[in-house]
Amino acid sequence: MYGEGDYFGQPVRLLRFQKQFLYWLYEYNPRTGERRFREAMLEVPKGNGKTPLSGWVMLFELLGPPLFGPKGSPIIPVGAASFEQADLLFGDMKHCCRESPTLKHHVDVFDTEILTKSGPGRAYRIAAVAGTNDGPRPSTFAADEIHEWTGPKERVHLVIANGLVKRANSLVLNTTTPGADLDSLAGRKHLYGYQVNSGQLKDDRFLFVHYGVQDGQFDLEDPEQLRAAVVAANPAAGAFVRVEDTVARKYQVPEFEYRRYNLGQWTRSDESWLPPGAWEGCKGLVDLDPDMPAHAAVDMAYKHDSVAVVVAQLGEDGKVRVQAKVWTPGKGSTIDTAAVEAHLRQLHRTLNLQTVAYDPAYFQRSAEVLLDEGLPMAEFPQSAGHMVPACQDTYRAITGRVLVHGDDTVLTDHVLAAATRDTDRGWRLSKGKSKRHIDACIAMVMAVFLALPRIDNDEEIEPWVAYA
Repeated sequence: MYGEGDYFGQPVRLLRFQKQFLYWLYEYNPRTGERRFREAMLEVPKGNGKTPLSGWVMLFELLGPPLFGPKGSPIIPVGAASFEQADLLFGDMKHCCRESPTLKHHVDVFDTEILTKSGPGRAYRIAAVAGTNDGPRPSTFAADEIHEWTGPKERVHLVIANGLVKRANSLVLNTTTPGADLDSLAGRKHLYGYQVNSGQLKDDRFLFVHYGVQDGQFDLEDPEQLRAAVVAANPAAGAFVRVEDTVARKYQVPEFEYRRYNLGQWTRSDESWLPPGAWEGCKGLVDLDPDMPAHAAVDMAYKHDSVAVVVAQLGEDGKVRVQAKVWTPGKGSTIDTAAVEAHLRQLHRTLNLQTVAYDPAYFQRSAEVLLDEGLPMAEFPQSAGHMVPACQDTYRAITGRVLVHGDDTVLTDHVLAAATRDTDRGWRLSKGKSKRHIDACIAMVMAVFLALPRIDNDEEIEPWVAYA
């Protein structure tokens, strides 16, 4: 049964590309009768069903017939870069077990593990974090979205994969969308797979399948060619992938993100988060109306960084105007928190301030004082759950010329210094490699997100607030 999504609860009907992948994955060595492939990597754009396919393979490894000799005790870690992403994969497996009229009689399903009733078989959920790489010798290992397995998380993959060599006919199944850093676990496997497939390297035990289009193969500015590129890159186009919706996203997200997630292309990690000229095209007069609702956001630090307060106001013309004030400490000094508090009080006196958003990690004491004085303080933790939608909404506001800024040189420097960083929820902004200040950009993103009307069922609803 399909898990979460448009096909929830329906019997699985494998698409042609999924059948082909399974045919390749389960090839055997006619000379030995063993598996041909001991490690596989399926790289495909977002939304093509790679995660549920991986889950179905893991359930077959747990419960299916022993194709390559006795199974012994199947031990199957199912992992991703975070527990949230791992839950997507493992959740599909649990749903299949609970809803299948066949499988439900053969397993006991728990939150983080699936146990076989007929013997010592076990599949369990892990995340690529410290402490999840110990345990019994695995027989099969599913690693989802490995472009997120960066830094110390690579070692978790290495340790588990190394443990599989102790099991006969073991299998590592990696699934991912393209990433932004070829010097990473996923990037190195991507390059290695192309070398194997081209014959430059010989490795009969590594299966590499990549769906995507080459950079320059299609003119993405031509609507017909853009549509052709979407169809060519996505093997589930017309089924899981809605072609017209995917074409439309070209104009809603940064191009680097579109190329990665919708066209299957690797991009550079140092690409600007904004298209050339987008920020410059938003210059205009910023004259805040004291009677119109306004929202402020604080990006606070104590030393070695700047502090910014940005105000955003949605005008009657539907455009969001932003205004920033930035404090930068001298060498060895700290920010004058009292000056930041005084500025917020001034804004509250002179504007119709609806919200003052702040990250409680750095501004909690000041927020409590200001809240007692009547300022509308609202917690806005700078976690991926909050910052990913805020960054993406602000991107659309800038590229759609909905945002207006007054050509403030400091704000402009912070905005253009920002780089993208991937999370398991999507991209957000970070300092990148330049390490230049981006605090005003972060505060702007928070404020703009608050000022933009939320749309639900074609009706506007109030902006997001979470008062302390």
